[in-house]
Amino acid sequence: MAATNGSNGGQRDWRRRESLPSALMQVGVVAVLLAGAVTYVVHRGSVRQQVDARMKAARTQAQRDNPADLRQALAELDALFQLDADARDARALAADVNMRLWLEHRQPEAEAKAREHLARAEALDSRSGERYGARALLLLAEGKATEAEKYLEDLKTQGAKSPKLALAEAQTLLARGRLSDARQAFARASEAAWREPRYPVAHGEALLDEGLYAQAAEALKKATAANADHLRARLSLALARLYQGTGRDEATRTVSDVLAREAELTPALKARARVVRAALALAEGNADEALKDAGEALAASPDEHHALFIRARALAWKKDAGARTAFQEAVAKRRTAPLLYLDGARALQQAGDGEGALALLDAYEAVFRDVQVPAPEGKTVGALERDDRYWLARGHVLEALVRAEDAMAAYDRALAVKGVSMARAQYAKAALLLARKEYDAARPLLVEVAPESGMGAIAEAYEAMGDLLFAKGEFANGCQHYFFGLSRARLQGTPVETLKVKATDVEKRLVSAGQPAMAKAWKNEADALLQ
Repeated sequence: MAATNGSNGGQRDWRRRESLPSALMQVGVVAVLLAGAVTYVVHRGSVRQQVDARMKAARTQAQRDNPADLRQALAELDALFQLDADARDARALAADVNMRLWLEHRQPEAEAKAREHLARAEALDSRSGERYGARALLLLAEGKATEAEKYLEDLKTQGAKSPKLALAEAQTLLARGRLSDARQAFARASEAAWREPRYPVAHGEALLDEGLYAQAAEALKKATAANADHLRARLSLALARLYQGTGRDEATRTVSDVLAREAELTPALKARARVVRAALALAEGNADEALKDAGEALAASPDEHHALFIRARALAWKKDAGARTAFQEAVAKRRTAPLLYLDGARALQQAGDGEGALALLDAYEAVFRDVQVPAPEGKTVGALERDDRYWLARGHVLEALVRAEDAMAAYDRALAVKGVSMARAQYAKAALLLARKEYDAARPLLVEVAPESGMGAIAEAYEAMGDLLFAKGEFANGCQHYFFGLSRARLQGTPVETLKVKATDVEKRLVSAGQPAMAKAWKNEADALLQ
């Protein structure tokens, strides 16, 4: 007998049949869920697109690097954070931009924001160059150069590499006094990010601090090629050219244009513009105006070391007793800038303060004494052993202080480097030997830097060789070297009136030596050259 379910309706399917209303309800629920999911995905995609667009716009503005551009970048990032407060790379970029406004543009209110954004970027584990570069710059700002160097070295061992890290490395090396290594790091950063003016500006200003004016100008021109309206690049380029003794008209136009844009200027830019104006005044022999402009620069930004430098130079030009202290203040502000020491020593020496000049060079030696630089075969040597400019400057100061033996030793150390100042060191040593009437010892040195072909670059060396040849009674050959010296000096911009005085002196010496015919011939040749 078949089993039944015990009901009157007979056998029924054990599965419950769905009613049409129930089925429709379930379909509706699924549709709502699907619609919500689609809406969520679309919304998230839209937010992601907006975040990406804001990030791209912020980077583009930050790359242009003027203060107005940096502020616009921050405005884009603020809008981005309204969409996604945890965008980690955006936090890192915000830290980087605020760091620039704080450290480069001297806007103290940006410090707290830089620290805040950096902390958020690190908490969110951003892996961008901005995060690591900002941390290294913060360590430097806190006076922790050794820690910054170790931090960057650790990153390099992990394979980290970016222009921002190269820039941070360069600035760390500068703070440590490793100038040649810093130049290489700046070059790497500039080459890797050639479209951004920030990097060649930093490179150019570091070269300017070394007193390498021509190289600084080349780097700064690359910055203006990347952004023709980059204000700091334009001002620093004008300053480099003024230090070279050129570009007065261009500097005047640049300062006038920049200062007319008052609303766009940060304290650092206001100070740099007034520094250029001070350098212009000093180039025109107006020390009082230079002091006024330098003072205004320092009022805008007390950290502007070029303002301190130009103020000190103006005081030295006036032979003011405060010049020595002023140069000491300048080097205290930027301890590893050779320009401040070497050119400062020259200015003090010319002002008659030889002891002050020597004290400035002693301070330079104290800063760089323990710095090591690469040498062949993987070795290192002390930076001073490779610093021919320092030994040459020291020799000049010692010679002016009538410390001939010490000066000679300094010139020998400059010669031993066999560097870019080799010819100058040869001439300096030869001139000292001439003053001691050691003609035979001086002659080989002068032959190299004042060749008979007339192709030597140092006008004074030809004049010194002329003196030597006259002393030896070789008047015709001596006249030839004097002529080369006048020609070279004229090409280098020496005033014609100054050269005429030199030519007249040679004529008188020929007459006194019983060489009237040669004196007449000399006068005709010199007059033709200097007319």
